[in-house]
Amino acid sequence: MTARAVMEAHLAGLLASRLDCVIFDRTDDTASMIEYCNNLQIPIAIVRPDKLDTDFLALQSAERFDCMGLTFNRIVSEAVIDAWNTKIFNLHLSLLPSFPGFGATRKALAAKLPETGVTVHFVDAGVDTGPIISQAKVPILPSDDEAALGRRQFEAALPLVLQTVRTLERGEPASFEQADPDLYEFAANFARRSQ
Repeated sequence: MTARAVMEAHLAGLLASRLDCVIFDRTDDTASMIEYCNNLQIPIAIVRPDKLDTDFLALQSAERFDCMGLTFNRIVSEAVIDAWNTKIFNLHLSLLPSFPGFGATRKALAAKLPETGVTVHFVDAGVDTGPIISQAKVPILPSDDEAALGRRQFEAALPLVLQTVRTLERGEPASFEQADPDLYEFAANFARRSQ
């Protein structure tokens, strides 16, 4: 859904950047995104988890993408990071450095914290250790299960991802001292439509 939001923001004239390729590390539960890409003639690629570095490097060598946004749970090597000129960002569902790695939403619920959040960060060779671009807090409600909390985390993450893309395409330093209201409004509407 995050990749779709980036493309929809592009189509709405809010971002110059568009999806040049959507890369999947699995094909189960991805039929709607594959259909979306096919309808808009966005190329797709499947990377094999056991050949992740090789596949990413081959794609970057062939296509020369400007940047890459990650939303899946895989570690990429320094060679891949270097191939993208360190312009790989990741969406993580916690307030890093808390709960790095897989299952962050579940871990936050188990810890019985009053809040968690989302982080957009640049990717480095560690597990969710790269420089933080932006974060947003999300309260944990007594009635929350993993799906309900995850949905609110997604809603909080959308404007951060869109603003990250905007700053990268403009070559600006990643600064979120002042939110871009058009992106926040778009993200809120997109989240409502995708429920």
